[in-house]
Amino acid sequence: MNRLKIAQWTVIIGLPFLALGIFGFSGYKNAGTDGAPAPEPVRPVKAIRLKAPEITDIRSFPGSARAAREVNLAFRVPGPLVTLNGETGDRVEKGDLIARIDSRDFNIRIKSLEANLKASRAQLVQSGLQYDRYIHLVKEDAAAKATFDRVEATFEMAKARVDADIKSLESARNALSDTVLTAPFTGYINKKWVENHENVTQGQPIISLVDLSRVEVAVGIPENLTADLGRYNTYICEFEAIPGQTFTATFRELGKKPNPSNQTYPLTLVLDRAESGFIRPGMSARVSITFSRKDPDTVFRVPVHALVNGDQGKTYVWIVNETDRTVRKKYVQTAGLNPAGIAVRGELNAGDWLVTAGVNFLKEGQVTRILEAATRTNVGNAL
Repeated sequence: MNRLKIAQWTVIIGLPFLALGIFGFSGYKNAGTDGAPAPEPVRPVKAIRLKAPEITDIRSFPGSARAAREVNLAFRVPGPLVTLNGETGDRVEKGDLIARIDSRDFNIRIKSLEANLKASRAQLVQSGLQYDRYIHLVKEDAAAKATFDRVEATFEMAKARVDADIKSLESARNALSDTVLTAPFTGYINKKWVENHENVTQGQPIISLVDLSRVEVAVGIPENLTADLGRYNTYICEFEAIPGQTFTATFRELGKKPNPSNQTYPLTLVLDRAESGFIRPGMSARVSITFSRKDPDTVFRVPVHALVNGDQGKTYVWIVNETDRTVRKKYVQTAGLNPAGIAVRGELNAGDWLVTAGVNFLKEGQVTRILEAATRTNVGNAL
């Protein structure tokens, strides 16, 4: 009997504590700190930025090859040739002797000017000594001022004569150096204008020298293609003399003024040095220029798994608002499929964040977090 009473009292005393525990834990589970529902968790998503749609075009234009440098070498002084080296097609190195003028008269002139300079310097010494004497005499009132002025003028004229003779001698020595014609760069003799022992004049072309270490291609392009050179991608050249081969080129410059005959602007390209060994100046070329332009139809290429099939057969994508990271539906129309993705039109803009994974689990206005792409050095964002 005593054991039964103890059990009954234990049950009666324990019931309030059990009820308090049940209701206490229930209240802790369903209520926030202020009684409001818990906030919805931020959903991580994968997203890409939409790129401005572009179309690639290829345009072809006629052109011609030319040497990077081509000069006509000439003497700066006249005279008879005594040396003329090389034949058309020969290779010459920078500094090699091309031609020489008889230097006899130039050497005679230098000797004469050297003698004149020696005499003028002696005259300067004599007039200088006399000038110094008259300075002291004038200070002691032992010489007339007019006489001193004549002595001073003679001294100044002697100095001027020495300066003039020095410059004349320098000019004569330069003329002697100009009797020798050397190659200004390594290249090939393209043409000879004279023969040895001819009497040549100042500025008369002697030979034509071309530099084939770099071959250029000159092309004329219309005005409407000169606005944005940044969209030019590749330059491919073909030559009639070398059928079946193509050569890559790089941009060098675009002329500022059009050609008066056809109103095209001169575009200069440089051929790859390793490929241009068979190309000679004057060869006709066909240049194909590949360039990109913006798509006026505003069609974006997006991954197929970024599309969601909505009600009434409508298709939409999710765009992340970059300010508050919420997602919004943007209805689109599909316009074809290719390996780069599916083409869509709609209220999309270049630079928008397009969700590419987890699109079926999102809802309007949901807060998201864009996952960063994994890298080889930070796989799993462990760093």
